[in-house]
Amino acid sequence: MALTKEQMQAILDSKNGRYINAISIESLYDFIVDCYLQYGSMSKLKEANNVIEVVEQMLKKKKQISENNVQSFVVVIFAAGLLHNMFYDGSITSLFLAREKLEPLARKYNIPDNYIEALFQTIEAQLGEDTPVPQCKPIPNSPTELFAWACWFVKEYKMSLSSL
Repeated sequence: MALTKEQMQAILDSKNGRYINAISIESLYDFIVDCYLQYGSMSKLKEANNVIEVVEQMLKKKKQISENNVQSFVVVIFAAGLLHNMFYDGSITSLFLAREKLEPLARKYNIPDNYIEALFQTIEAQLGEDTPVPQCKPIPNSPTELFAWACWFVKEYKMSLSSL
């Protein structure tokens, strides 16, 4: 069941909304909020926040981001993190459902093509080396590979950072 506007506002006003609020590109922010209003849930957001927390720490450790320097690729990785589990249910076809269902919405918000591609390629690579479509596996040593590892830590290794 999707979130109501009231639930979404409560999330945005709480620490659960920290990564949505970190989306500094207005059209991408509005797109993410709309996706949660149409398809999201609190449980999906909590898992997404855990994944983003891991990838954020990995990017900081690799000195690819700092408090004063957040590049656009990081914003796209965060957006992918917020959406990666919205439709994925463990099946191969569900890896591509985000693209199918959300790309028209992304176009409605005039998100640039290169951001759309990076967003969905990151979502589709979330299984890392276990990604069943070879062309969708992340490039080694890329932010997308770090994202895939973060997904693994949270989902398979069952790492929960909600207590941080």
